[in-house]
Amino acid sequence: DQKEQVTPRRLAGGQHVVQLDAEGTYQCSLTGLIFEVTEAVKITYSLLSWSKYANLVEKPWIVGGPLFDVRCNSSRALTSIQFPHSLCLGG
Repeated sequence: DQKEQVTPRRLAGGQHVVQLDAEGTYQCSLTGLIFEVTEAVKITYSLLSWSKYANLVEKPWIVGGPLFDVRCNSSRALTSIQFPHSLCLGG
């Protein structure tokens, strides 16, 4: 399963952006997110705080991982996103 590593450009407000130039499977070197696309796309994403959304999680469910806001300029071209099971925020 070949994934091309991409390093996003950092934007203000903790956002990241990647410009993917062709169909394929790409993995973000910073977050571990994996994007599968069918054509060239621009994807903008950021890590959100659970504090704003935690009250939407009802028992027996608990908050268990990072929360991402992902936006794509062509939703039909983004066929899947694989989220990491854990994320190190230490650096």
